[in-house]
Amino acid sequence: MFDLAQYIHKFTILRRDPAKGWPASTRGKSPYKPLLLLAALDQFDQGQLTHNLIELTADLGNLFELYCATVLLPGMGCNIAMPFFHMQGEGFWQLVPLPGKEANVASGWRLITESQLLNNVAGARLDDELFTLLAVKENRDVLRAALIDAHFVEATQPLLWERVATNQAAFLYSSELLEQARKKLKELRPSLEDDGFAREVRDQGFRRAVVVAYNHRCACCGLRIVTPGGHTAVEAAHIIPWSESRNDQPTNGMALCRLCHWSFDEGLMSVATDYRVILSPQLAAHGNMPGLLSMLDARPIFLPLETTLHPDPANLDWRNKKIFRKVQRFQQFLNSFSFSVNDSPSDIFSVFAVNWMLELCLLMRPRSIARPSQVGFWRDHSSPLHGLSRACQSLGCVIDSIYRE
Repeated sequence: MFDLAQYIHKFTILRRDPAKGWPASTRGKSPYKPLLLLAALDQFDQGQLTHNLIELTADLGNLFELYCATVLLPGMGCNIAMPFFHMQGEGFWQLVPLPGKEANVASGWRLITESQLLNNVAGARLDDELFTLLAVKENRDVLRAALIDAHFVEATQPLLWERVATNQAAFLYSSELLEQARKKLKELRPSLEDDGFAREVRDQGFRRAVVVAYNHRCACCGLRIVTPGGHTAVEAAHIIPWSESRNDQPTNGMALCRLCHWSFDEGLMSVATDYRVILSPQLAAHGNMPGLLSMLDARPIFLPLETTLHPDPANLDWRNKKIFRKVQRFQQFLNSFSFSVNDSPSDIFSVFAVNWMLELCLLMRPRSIARPSQVGFWRDHSSPLHGLSRACQSLGCVIDSIYRE
């Protein structure tokens, strides 16, 4: 019979760095080893560890980072390589060398960077007895409780349990989103909205589903960078915003790098229904220097391998009409109201009359319509009268400067 008690004991006496600087929440010692084990237990819960090899993957790195953010102060480091290497001193964790790298691992070299680990080891192997014990959920729950109780103060323990629950719920949600997209189901279960941590679960689950679908690659520019610790250069972007659609299906999302995501949210970049990048004229207006973004116009986007996960053309059409094209048309409309020194005073007065009417419209505009920066007297006003006053002041100054001779 396997002895669960001995592993409970080993999990509670992990050797941890007592150096100064660790927060009180971790009992003044490094939290890396217990947090790495919590992340590995999550992978067992998610069914990702079906054989006895814990690999240094993006998923493991992301879980480890989420736990670090729960207990560490902002700005503190989060290096998964340190506990992954040093855990072998605990007696139940052995590094598995890559073919031809056996001598490097056996020599005792300190493989304490992510690159060093990936270049030398395939992963870590648990004691066969421990691996068998961890196949049972009740055993995982007992060992998880031992880690949290032994290595973190009482005030921090509920935060870790909430993180455990959130990670599990987010994984299930992301799996459900992908499965529903593959089966072309339209309805999502609504129960998440009733949970206290629903939003975090939804965000984390949607992000995982979309990033996995696109294999960490930006749909618009093709950028793909994943660090050995699981940091990825892409984010998950909704095509129709969640506030409008309540739709987290992968077909309502794309993986975008931070620059493309910002441009997408600002209405400066979008994707046509034939899956080609389209750019707004505003991207290069008013002294902007869009750089490489300007080369993306009309290029086909990078799509998931599974066609059922491709963006829904209806969602793209909605965005191009409601967000991207609105900005472009508003700019074109605005450009039609311009004048030169050759125009008569009556023409100029007509332009400013229209501008004042637009001023009133902007006071009641939806937040999604951008305020053009080139019209100097358009500002946020507390009343329409203030807008009228500023328009009249500008009118007087311009007419005086043009016709004072």
